[in-house]
Amino acid sequence: MGSNLPLESRVARLTVASLRNLCEAQKVPGASSLLKEELITFCMKNIDRKELEGFCSAQEDIYFVENMAKAIKWAASSKIVRLDPKSDYTLVNGVFTLRRSDGYEEYNIRFVNQTTDDIATSCECVDFREKGYFCGHQMSVLIRCFSLGLFSLDQWTGPMTPEGEDLVLAGVFRKRRR
Repeated sequence: MGSNLPLESRVARLTVASLRNLCEAQKVPGASSLLKEELITFCMKNIDRKELEGFCSAQEDIYFVENMAKAIKWAASSKIVRLDPKSDYTLVNGVFTLRRSDGYEEYNIRFVNQTTDDIATSCECVDFREKGYFCGHQMSVLIRCFSLGLFSLDQWTGPMTPEGEDLVLAGVFRKRRR
């Protein structure tokens, strides 16, 4: 799942641990004591661009598949994922609410498809706002939309990986056919 973000932004989304692991795997010494901003600059200077792109792509795919699996589970509960009853193929407003040990996590999610076949989406969470990820909250609303027939997988023009699509097909549509 390629990203349209510049490489430096993609590298900045990675954790310190994953960046240090990458440096170790590439046998590039000097990363162990660096803080995140220094580590990003260090990786950009000392690791081949193609290696960085490949690593970022692999990490993005892992993030997507892990969150899609959670999203399928979360979307099954109307207590976790609620859609505005007026939602349709052109505009979906959803609320993701998950109870945590320290309170509730609640995010408003929106899909807009009013003028083109390209679906714009947003969430209030850090993963979307600051890192630019298609987050698990958005995935949960997407899965709910699929399960309610607001739109189909072949109509979805937003982020998706082949593995994510397989999870959706296995987790959403096969259950409904039974």
